Amino acid sequence: MSRSATTVPQCLLRCLADRATMRDSLFARHSLPSLRSTPFLPLSFRPSLRFPSLSSRREFHGSRLCSREPAIFHNSLRKTLEAHRSLNRAGLIRKVIDKNSSSEETLPPEQAALVPEEPPRPTVTPRPVSASKPARCAKSKSSRQSTAAPSWGLGGEPVRWAVSGKKDRPAQSPWMAYVGPGHTQLDGIAQLGAEVRALDRYLAPTVEEQSQVAQVVAEVTGLLAGILPRPPRLIGPWSTGLALSHSDLEFLLPVPDSARSIERDRKPSATRPQVLQYYVDLLRGVENTLRQCSLFRDQVRVAGKRNQVLTATHRPTGLKLQFRCGEGPPSSIEYIRDYHAEYPSVRPLYMTSRLILESRGLFGSHSRSVGPDALVMLLVSFLKVNHGRFWSSDSLGAQLLEFLQFYGVTVDLTTTGISVDPPGCFNADNVKDACKNYDPEHVPAFLRGQRALVNLKRTAAARRNVATASRLCIQDPANYMNDLGRTCTRTRDLQRAFEHAYNLISASLGACKTSTDDSSGDSLLAHGLQANFDDFNQVRARIASAVRGPTATSGI
Repeated sequence: MSRSATTVPQCLLRCLADRATMRDSLFARHSLPSLRSTPFLPLSFRPSLRFPSLSSRREFHGSRLCSREPAIFHNSLRKTLEAHRSLNRAGLIRKVIDKNSSSEETLPPEQAALVPEEPPRPTVTPRPVSASKPARCAKSKSSRQSTAAPSWGLGGEPVRWAVSGKKDRPAQSPWMAYVGPGHTQLDGIAQLGAEVRALDRYLAPTVEEQSQVAQVVAEVTGLLAGILPRPPRLIGPWSTGLALSHSDLEFLLPVPDSARSIERDRKPSATRPQVLQYYVDLLRGVENTLRQCSLFRDQVRVAGKRNQVLTATHRPTGLKLQFRCGEGPPSSIEYIRDYHAEYPSVRPLYMTSRLILESRGLFGSHSRSVGPDALVMLLVSFLKVNHGRFWSSDSLGAQLLEFLQFYGVTVDLTTTGISVDPPGCFNADNVKDACKNYDPEHVPAFLRGQRALVNLKRTAAARRNVATASRLCIQDPANYMNDLGRTCTRTRDLQRAFEHAYNLISASLGACKTSTDDSSGDSLLAHGLQANFDDFNQVRARIASAVRGPTATSGI
């Protein structure tokens, strides 16, 4: 082969040199200030217009792991490129997963320390309510604020629902006063349904508590009237009809965004930097205003980094307030209202199942468990699947048992997702089979969403990310690509809690049928709840004793 065939043409080398010189000039132009823009700087501080050398450019752009410069072969472009590629490959760090390993994957040490030990599973034998033992309450921090915040009590401490024999916190059944004297004549299932309805009445806000909440909302609206573009809107459980007496008051600060108008086909991101900065400034203004008010003072703080949430405590009542910015209220509010109107049993079943989880420390994202909206969607999906089955108005007891059995025993929530619209369960196999019935371009939106959610779990399992692969999966009916259960990584604990409650209530029903003594006045639901209401009653007493009337003052 001739020499001319192996050597690099001079024109090509000259072209590469010209391109390097051009990059140097552009780098100096954009990265260094101009002499004209710095006329008052001393001569010793004025920037030099000397271009950086080739070695300095490589030091700037190169990896710290690979400080060695690649070799340059002046007579061979191919060898030079191969040398550069070899050096680039040496700087890459890849995570190689051993797919042939049969050992179970464990969490990292820093995460494993946060996972509480699982208590031994109790027996199914019914026992007196006062002898119940509590489940250990898991404590963990959540990096994301959500509506699943813990229920707060007096002194800024969360409301405790767990029973404890050492701390004189026995299991209680205060809802029995709402059952009525005729419950002794009911059979087991009918009495259980009456207790579920009575528990809902006991936990629901009273007329006096509702007036207090309305007064707090009016006070906040008046305080923030001068600094907000629009009045704050109440969202969360107080707007959906699923609030307890001490539920947080969640406010949305509506911020109009003209760039995201409906007329535009391609809308900019709702979380672009300038919008987030405007949210931060608006929350700071709200924070300063609340700190100057005697109703809040120093009980105000901002949490979160990207999506900040302002929390405040109403000092007279002890109620927690949350403020967040956005274009409009979440669509889940309308969905929950519609489901509540279609299935009136949603609220009593929600209160009972929520208390089952809260007494075991398994409710809310702060406990790495299911949140309010996700729990509602679990109930709605169950009721939709069994539509027309529970036709009687006194079937709440049967619905509760079926709900606990289905999500506690029948289905494996670590591998199966729950959909609300259409209702049902889905996994990798049935989603794949369902997609085969459609053309690739005409797959329904809900199937595309389920396929995406299943792929996320499959990818996490392939990467040995056990927490993500086994977390609860609930398809959002408002956004098929959204997973409402992603905050719940303690899926197995959630199912054990439902199974445990189901076994205890079933055992109580069996003991009630075979009992010959006069024990018909005992509560059947108390064995499954295992809850103490002392903290809850103290919070209610503080709300009832709060000073009424316009007491908000600024600058006092």
